[in-house]
Amino acid sequence: MAGIRQKASNRSTETFLFLASLLLGFVFVYSANVHLSNPYSFLSHVYSYDVVSESLGFVVAALLPSMHLAIGIALLFFPNLRPFCFGAATALLFAFTAFQLQAHLRGLNIACGCFSNNTEDPITWVTIGRTATLLVIATLCCCLTWWKLKSKKDVNLISKGQTSS
Repeated sequence: MAGIRQKASNRSTETFLFLASLLLGFVFVYSANVHLSNPYSFLSHVYSYDVVSESLGFVVAALLPSMHLAIGIALLFFPNLRPFCFGAATALLFAFTAFQLQAHLRGLNIACGCFSNNTEDPITWVTIGRTATLLVIATLCCCLTWWKLKSKKDVNLISKGQTSS
């Protein structure tokens, strides 16, 4: 009975990770597409947060969309890279949530710049909540994939008669 329950749990975990990788992958690819299609608008969004210098803002605006695209494509098409990608997505989404939160608390009336080049949609608790929800999903996936990897390592060590340190 425990074996059946374990298999069902593994199947549920795998299904969740697959669906989450689709969701996060599409979100990151879509965001990258928006930013790459109008890099000057994205640069304007980066500057509007008023937290980085002009030169650092330029570097962020130049690199971030490519990072989004790479993470999104890897999540969608390269399952072996998911542990790394979930970790990278977690780090980026943590930063995005923190930046949106600080901008909102400082009273900046700026657009988040997440999924459009529109400057008319200001950061609200809804946009912060949306980003935080993606952060929770990415964090959960990160924990689950690393736990799975550790479990596999422990099983391999036990089958070889070794113990993990």
